[in-house]
Amino acid sequence: MRSFLLLISSAIAQNITLTPFAEVGCASTRVGDANWLWETGAGTFQSCDMPVRGDIGSMCIDSNGHPDYTSLYVDLASAPNKIGCFAWLASSCIMDFRRVLRIEFDFDVKSCGSVWAAPLWISPQPWDSPGPTSGEVDLVEACPVGSLYTNFATGGHEMPIGNPSDLGGPKHMIMMVDSSASLVAGGTLRTQICDFGRTNCRDSAFYEDFMSRVSPTKGRGQSFPYTFLSDIWNGHGGDAGWTGCKAFNNPNSQCQYAIHNIKIY
Repeated sequence: MRSFLLLISSAIAQNITLTPFAEVGCASTRVGDANWLWETGAGTFQSCDMPVRGDIGSMCIDSNGHPDYTSLYVDLASAPNKIGCFAWLASSCIMDFRRVLRIEFDFDVKSCGSVWAAPLWISPQPWDSPGPTSGEVDLVEACPVGSLYTNFATGGHEMPIGNPSDLGGPKHMIMMVDSSASLVAGGTLRTQICDFGRTNCRDSAFYEDFMSRVSPTKGRGQSFPYTFLSDIWNGHGGDAGWTGCKAFNNPNSQCQYAIHNIKIY
């Protein structure tokens, strides 16, 4: 008990916040500095009808006090006003998908079963409709609300990850693209879901011939620029995505999640 109280006192003194995600490498958090990957989105997004805010997002610190500059901890549970459109993007990390072979990261999710949350997704700019060929990859998304999936904006073979209310422990995701640089190969996109530590991996969602079908890469030697995003849409309405994901406003949501150790190969 004494050591726990000392930990709390130390956290208060250093202006950091303790989290329920120590096992994934996010024992505590603090406001991100200039090296942090993430920034709050700006303006409005079509999927949510209120101005974007980011006051519930912060950077993870592990149990040894080391920050992870790729990490993002989102804590809607602690927000006095939980209604809003919360979004973060990694505009300093622009990807040419033709050069991406693999993306890996750790994550954990709690109490997100009654809100439309997308802890990590990647999107091209521009985003050209229709959704299935837009090139969007929703790596971890609570869509439809009440489930946790890897989605492709209704394209490919979308598959469930687990229970967004409790994953039963942190997970590791691997996303792979076959022959991503080739304009001849189809470029199938595959994912695996593993237990934390990259163990007990299982094949999950996939999109056959992704690179030769979606607008950002089809026939292009260099893709449209891609970037990471993360969001919770808890406004009052939005576009077809809001309807399709069966989103609704939840003023009492306790959703929390952590993304940690993002690596691009």
